[in-house]
Amino acid sequence: MRLRLAQPSTTQLWILVALSTVSWSFGPICIRFALQHDVPPPLISSGRMIVGALFFTPYVWFKYAGDIAAMPARSRWLAIFAGATFGFNITLNAALLEHISVIIGQALIATIPVWVAILEVAILKVKLKGSVWLGVFVALVGAILISWATSGEAPPLEGGNPSLGIIMALVSACSASLYIIIGRKVRGSVSFVPYIWLVYTSGAVTTVLIIASSATPVLGYEWQGYFWVLLLAILAQIIGHGVLNFVLRYLSPTTLTVTAQTVPVLSVLWALLILSETPTMTQVAGSIVLVIGVGIVLRAQNRAKIRSS
Repeated sequence: MRLRLAQPSTTQLWILVALSTVSWSFGPICIRFALQHDVPPPLISSGRMIVGALFFTPYVWFKYAGDIAAMPARSRWLAIFAGATFGFNITLNAALLEHISVIIGQALIATIPVWVAILEVAILKVKLKGSVWLGVFVALVGAILISWATSGEAPPLEGGNPSLGIIMALVSACSASLYIIIGRKVRGSVSFVPYIWLVYTSGAVTTVLIIASSATPVLGYEWQGYFWVLLLAILAQIIGHGVLNFVLRYLSPTTLTVTAQTVPVLSVLWALLILSETPTMTQVAGSIVLVIGVGIVLRAQNRAKIRSS
């Protein structure tokens, strides 16, 4: 006999959104503590992806095996490519925290909507309005200010290179935007759960390949390091992504956009409170300019969607 769960109330759904957002935002903090215990970035990202994929596998294969088998080959391969991009993205997210602070990393990663707009023009041949391009320009000015103020400061961990960390953060944001664009393309023809499981699994395989190609040792680290990797998987992957994916069955996809913009803000707050990271005035100014630019892009795109509907 199969247990049927009643649809959550609106209050319960928004409690789940809050739980997902807060859990997801602790991801960079877990990564920083794992790095402090000498766990290498490829192992951090691989642990996160493998635990997440394994956690959802029994449910997916029990309920959605037929959907996966029936998925068009082109959509399946695009989902696998999106997962590979996602795996590369979260490996960069871990690696960049060896070189720059959580605050600066999250500020630069927050440029994802800007790169989505740029890639929509380059890949999908979308025509953007002047207000979107204004937002792109403003956000890039903010990113340049942050990069200029950060490039000469001391790295958070010994041996770090702030300039390299800045490049990693921007590449991470760009790869995340590519993952989002692929998702938009595929999601029109396939169910969400099979798609996201393929993404998780492909991402896990990608991180394992990164470990193998870089000859990263898997064993021999302090137990505290493995603990932070496990906590990262539970908070960011299972609760953060998993709960949000469940909520999206009942709420508008706009929730994802709102949540994605809230997570970096909360991560910055935890970095201030837990890691005692304090940005310079120039970094603060650049972050404000960047956020304004991203806000202009999101507002202009939302208006365009409303008008087209």
